[in-house]
Amino acid sequence: MSGSHWIVEGKVDERWPINTRGNVGEVMPEVIAPLQNDLIVAATDLGFRDALARIGLLQHGDIASEDPVLLNVLGGYAYLNLSLLRLLGVRTPGSSPEAIDFTFVGEGDPPPYQPKPGDKNLRATLRLVGSALIALRQRELPKVVADNTTAAASFEQARPALDSFDADLLAFLRSTPDAFRPVFANHIYASAMSAIPAGVLSDAAVAAGEPASVATLIGAVGDVRSAEYARDLAQVAAHVRASEAVTRHFDQGTDDLMERLRSDPQAEAFTAAFDRFLAQHGHRGPNDWDIAGRTWANTPSLTLAAIERLRVDLRSAGTNSSETAASARAETIARIRNGVKPFQRKPFDLALASIGSWTRAREGTRDRAVRLLQPPKQVFRELARRCGERGGIGDPATLALLSLDELSQYLGGHDMAPTIATRQALYQRFADATPRFFITSPATVPSLEELEAERPAAAAKAMTGEVLTGTAGSGGTAVGPARIVLDPGECADLEPGEILVCPITDPGWTPLFLPAAAVVVETGALMSHAVIVSRELGLPCVVAVANATTRLTNGQRIEVNSTNGTVTVLP
Repeated sequence: MSGSHWIVEGKVDERWPINTRGNVGEVMPEVIAPLQNDLIVAATDLGFRDALARIGLLQHGDIASEDPVLLNVLGGYAYLNLSLLRLLGVRTPGSSPEAIDFTFVGEGDPPPYQPKPGDKNLRATLRLVGSALIALRQRELPKVVADNTTAAASFEQARPALDSFDADLLAFLRSTPDAFRPVFANHIYASAMSAIPAGVLSDAAVAAGEPASVATLIGAVGDVRSAEYARDLAQVAAHVRASEAVTRHFDQGTDDLMERLRSDPQAEAFTAAFDRFLAQHGHRGPNDWDIAGRTWANTPSLTLAAIERLRVDLRSAGTNSSETAASARAETIARIRNGVKPFQRKPFDLALASIGSWTRAREGTRDRAVRLLQPPKQVFRELARRCGERGGIGDPATLALLSLDELSQYLGGHDMAPTIATRQALYQRFADATPRFFITSPATVPSLEELEAERPAAAAKAMTGEVLTGTAGSGGTAVGPARIVLDPGECADLEPGEILVCPITDPGWTPLFLPAAAVVVETGALMSHAVIVSRELGLPCVVAVANATTRLTNGQRIEVNSTNGTVTVLP
């Protein structure tokens, strides 16, 4: 490869060459720093392998390389291997590679599937049929959620005190990949199993001639962890509305807000509720697979910014009522069931009965996997604090540009400042570039110079009457002014009833859903975070709307039709 390349760079597996930013782009949106790669990304690939072997998809000899394949770093960014995921459609009876593309990618124009010797595998098919039977018969919360809860609690207890020696804290960081691998494998297992009933419902919708109705079929399942964050934070915000004293503090702005609140006896109810929220959910935040990432606990201003948006009366937000959503779902179920062939009705009924358990498991295992990363994040921030205290670089995001071995050297007194400075400049150039959505061969891994040359021109502003298309995520229609938000911590202008338009979403964005009338996201697919949360909250949602944050304008009146997957600019 010629040109400049990132510090962390994987290889394209020639047997499985198609890699995509789809799906992974919303959970790992930024350039992968060396420390992130050492502690989390490499273990993620191994966890993927474990999970797909468990359900029967991967067989001996499918992956020959010991290098990352399923989740890889190419051109500076994380990529998911679509070639291998398509095997789920090839080896599962009744499915197809195209169905996998729709579920996991949801956007772009993926290269067509090209059959290769070895793609079909009878042993894998038989095992996948067994997994499908397990998935469709599930009615309770699967055990993997409890397993991840136990693992996260155990790792938290194993964390050394933050005043321990550098060597002890570094040793704990080194133990992170081995601890993270099995909990991430459980998350992928739950995700893969949830795709089975979702696939059955999708196939039924297509067979009935209503492919866009699959989101309505899945519907809200209740007790989904990703939606709980918003509801719990809304309860904290209720303490602001209930207290004139707390309201006055918020009215004075967020600078030194927590210090003022904690010093005011009249704010005790609020601060107690705030602390309970952080104890339960403080491990979450934007980009929460990032070892240097902001969380609601280590960056309380994120939480306070969300509370600021939630302290108003949300009844004007215009979300669909649960009764309306339930009625629409019941009508859709009856219509689709009558539209499929008789032999498809039994799997259809089983999928309807099982989808809730696996959706809750998918989000629950993810939450506990992120919870397991909280102790390493705490340890890393303590080491960063020490570096700064000793006259070095104390910013965690900057320090993460070192590998784990280099971090150890830096703590030991080696001068890594020139290395960090060089990498900072390179990181910024990669961050300013737009990664290719698909990489399909070793020759298509871009250099930095190629990415910079490919930087797209600014998209034209959407005009009155124009219709932007995406993927239907959650049934319903909403009309309101657009509000472009690029960072969940900078949402001061979002008002109840506005339509949230953003590049991606993850749990760090969830509290912003409550005041919104609808959600429009540039990336995503059927299994995306925005879709799952919107269904639970009764919000219309359209994902995979290309360039939505640049084509739409703040205050522009738009209609979000999440049944058709369209966003229309109104007069």
